[in-house]
Amino acid sequence: MSHEQELEQKLKDFGCSDEFIKICMYYKEIYKSEIDIEEFVEYVEDEFAKVEDEQFKKAEQQVDASALFGEIEGEEEL
Repeated sequence: MSHEQELEQKLKDFGCSDEFIKICMYYKEIYKSEIDIEEFVEYVEDEFAKVEDEQFKKAEQQVDASALFGEIEGEEEL
């Protein structure tokens, strides 16, 4: 059984969803068989949360919603 297959099986046995297992595969290089699978899952959750937070911050910076609530050209205020 390869390193990747072993990790995937341990994650399935631990009760992880297929979607989460896909995320874990991005971090497979970090996993060592001596590491408790629960510790690895917690690490992946923390790291992935950081990635999501960073993506959210970038998206916030790219979107200027103030124009969305502005007056439409030619529209009069009520």
